[in-house]
Amino acid sequence: MEIDNRDIITMKEKYPAFKILEHEKEYIFEGILDLDHIYNDVRMTGKFNLEITVFRDYSSPIPVVKEVSNRIDRNYPHRYNDGQLCLASDFELKMYFSQNTDISSFVDMYIIPYLYTYRYYEEYGIYPFGERSHGIMGDLEYIKELFMVNEWGQVFDIMHFIADSSYRGHLLCPCGSGKRLRNCHGDTLMKVMNAGLKNECKAIMIELKRIYDRKVN
Repeated sequence: MEIDNRDIITMKEKYPAFKILEHEKEYIFEGILDLDHIYNDVRMTGKFNLEITVFRDYSSPIPVVKEVSNRIDRNYPHRYNDGQLCLASDFELKMYFSQNTDISSFVDMYIIPYLYTYRYYEEYGIYPFGERSHGIMGDLEYIKELFMVNEWGQVFDIMHFIADSSYRGHLLCPCGSGKRLRNCHGDTLMKVMNAGLKNECKAIMIELKRIYDRKVN
């Protein structure tokens, strides 16, 4: 992802506790985030020492976010061994950054809900917003929600269309509704296509086929 001076200024204004370190290949935002968030009348607070690395060279379109003070338990299912936080599926984050580059909005959209969820889990042992799987299964769950479909076969057909077809509004939608793209999932399909996620869609198709083959055998 790209980051510009406007992003840096906005980040400084919204999160003044963060230092911003500029390197040849990345920007690093580091500092204490004071969580004070309410959801459904339940307030959660806490202090988390974060390191957010934003790469300049497109080697990774997704920022790497770590909690560096071990405030988050090492056994928490959505924290990797190196301290990196599993904020959402890769597919979802790539979709997000294909349309947004504002790092402060990323903090609001993904990091704060993650920290709120962790504190809620600490207190009550459950996830307030539900839980998504890791890896490609998490991608699949996100895509089902994104396209609002219920069947894995629909997901496979949608991914196949994105990987191998060009958008034409008069074509039938691959979800199987019988409607034209322009009257069905056309807008969402266009967003995924514009995000450049063909290879990701192919990987998801392969995983769906593996899941199907395991069930059949």
